[in-house]
Amino acid sequence: MTLRGDARLLRRMIRNLLENARRHGAPPVTLTVRGNRLFVCDGGIGVPEADRERVFGPFYRGARGSGLGLSIVRQIARRHGGDVRCEGNCFVVSLRVT
Repeated sequence: MTLRGDARLLRRMIRNLLENARRHGAPPVTLTVRGNRLFVCDGGIGVPEADRERVFGPFYRGARGSGLGLSIVRQIARRHGGDVRCEGNCFVVSLRVT
């Protein structure tokens, strides 16, 4: 299985997810790859269900701050034929592979 894409953007996507988990979650922060999916999880309480889609909006102001990091993650994932979703205390990126 091969992932084709812009290495700089993919690194930025992973860095943004890890930094987000470190800043807004709790240890431990884990990164797991299963097939074409990347899971970044932390030991925190997670994102409330009502906010799980809204956190991807630019400058979304949740209880834990605001920024562009997750919006950029979504843009990069979509540019590579995939998407990202929030599952509580995990962010799951699915990418197109060949």
